[in-house]
Amino acid sequence: MRLQTPGVLATVPMLRGTWGAALHDLDPAVYARVFEGASPESPGPANQSSRTPGYILRPAPPDPEFAPAVDWILFGAAIGDDRVLRRAWDVASGMGLGPRRERFQIPQVRRLNPDGSADPLVDGLGDSCNPYTLDQTVWPAGDPCAPCRLMFDVPLRLLRQKSLIESPTLADLVVAASRRVEAYLPRAELELWCDVARGALNVAREVPCEPWQGERLDLQRYSARQQAELELRGVTGCLSLPAGPGVLWPLLAAAQWLHLGKSTILGLGQFHILSG
Repeated sequence: MRLQTPGVLATVPMLRGTWGAALHDLDPAVYARVFEGASPESPGPANQSSRTPGYILRPAPPDPEFAPAVDWILFGAAIGDDRVLRRAWDVASGMGLGPRRERFQIPQVRRLNPDGSADPLVDGLGDSCNPYTLDQTVWPAGDPCAPCRLMFDVPLRLLRQKSLIESPTLADLVVAASRRVEAYLPRAELELWCDVARGALNVAREVPCEPWQGERLDLQRYSARQQAELELRGVTGCLSLPAGPGVLWPLLAAAQWLHLGKSTILGLGQFHILSG
């Protein structure tokens, strides 16, 4: 979505907060399902920590002809609420951003394809989405058995026993990717997926992998819910696979869209797959 935000430097948390407020007023039920990740099985506050929102909002790749812009991605059941969710962006644009509530516009959009390319421009938010399944994603580095790097330019927040993993391994990434997929699966498929995830973890432990190269990068953002500044601790860097991921490539290719770790809804945990 290309943005026009005169008078304010729009950030992803700022856009997310305004869109969420607009959606809450427009349709509280859709807000609970998509924005907060509630489900019929876990509608109450006690299950808040286990909820998985049905979207990601992240900065779009640099493009001088289509900037500033953000990627807005819907998953699973959230696609069924597409019409209401797009209407909430219309409402949010009129609510405005920043202390002076400066109105913004979304003059053009592009549909993202499974290979990461984008369709031609469409004026406004368009009429409908055209969803695809994650098994249609491709391995961008070509041969999945050729050397590649998993590059994390934005913070990655993986936790073990509530502590940040500062030097993640491929096994850590596979565990996180498996959890992200699991979060969107129907209950009937969870037992089967647990077996698949265990198998993927065993493979990940055997795949040749160089040590993590990176550093800490912490972000701060304001939480309207908690009325306080929050520090999001993470790491940036890369993991090199001298022989590629092998049979793990479909899971890692899907994780480009799902992201990994905590605060994925803000774009954290996004990575790029590079050759060599």
